[in-house]
Amino acid sequence: MVGIGDILPALLGGVIFQKGSLKRFHNLVVNNGPLRDQRGIALVMVMWALVLLAVFAAELALSARSDRSTVRNFKEDRQAYFIAKAGVEMAFNEILADFDFTYVADGQLVLAKNGEENAEYAPRNGILIGGGALSYTIRDENGKLNLNALARDGARLQTVFGLLFPEGLEGVDAAVDSIQDWVDADDLHRANGAESDFYQTRQNPHKARNADFDSLDELRKVNGVTPEMFARLSPIVSLYPGGALNVNTAPETVLLAQGLPADQVAVIMKVREEKGYSDATGQSDIFEITSSGSFEGSPLVHTIRVYVRKTGPRSLRVLDWIDSYYPVKKEEIQEEKKKG
Repeated sequence: MVGIGDILPALLGGVIFQKGSLKRFHNLVVNNGPLRDQRGIALVMVMWALVLLAVFAAELALSARSDRSTVRNFKEDRQAYFIAKAGVEMAFNEILADFDFTYVADGQLVLAKNGEENAEYAPRNGILIGGGALSYTIRDENGKLNLNALARDGARLQTVFGLLFPEGLEGVDAAVDSIQDWVDADDLHRANGAESDFYQTRQNPHKARNADFDSLDELRKVNGVTPEMFARLSPIVSLYPGGALNVNTAPETVLLAQGLPADQVAVIMKVREEKGYSDATGQSDIFEITSSGSFEGSPLVHTIRVYVRKTGPRSLRVLDWIDSYYPVKKEEIQEEKKKG
């Protein structure tokens, strides 16, 4: 008679009830069977899960670091802004003071009273305040050329560029024609100029204004106006029509562009060099203030530019307030020269 002990070994290949049967069964089912494949797949999935967790943790840490940096930069910029704003207030106080005429000494605008021509002006650089430092400048807009009037006079514009670049500069014709096209009312471009159809093809499309310049920075948008051209032209032009040209503060380029004879300009510059000013009645009523502030330990510098008109003995009217002003950097000019 055949018993169960005879049947099972036959059915299972003798792997259970013979000597060493348990070990052989494990090798057959686990090490060499389907469970081995499942164990390998599980190991791969665990490894991928660990990789994904590591990537997620790294991204989370990077995002947190970036957020902290953004918050810190914002805080430091706000601190620098209010320090720069304090510089603007200091400039306001100087302009509101009683003065008879203005002139330039050591690159600084002096607001002087008759009989006090050699008085020292208030320090404007490296002023320590509120855990930071500020510097500001005051410039006379009455010693500049009116940009919008200049932009409509091609011959005079050519003269100004010739005075600014006595060594010559390629591309002046394109800049001169494009500046005129920018302010004229039509859409017909001059020989070397550009109108809206050209500007619409740029990476950041825009239209020609076909009206007066609204800001000096608009010059940067005009075809042909390079960073170097802007850096030399912008300090001698103004958007604000003032009174008579102040010969005490006008640069030599401006005096010549105004049509004054070269010999007369030479006399004015010589007198200014000797005593600082040429005319003790040279009045100014519009001023440009540029103030920069920085907070101790921070590399950030915030610059504000403000244009004001003195409307009375103790009153000012703000013509324009630029909260964040970015002057042309030397690197931009050098990069433009490399491209040229």
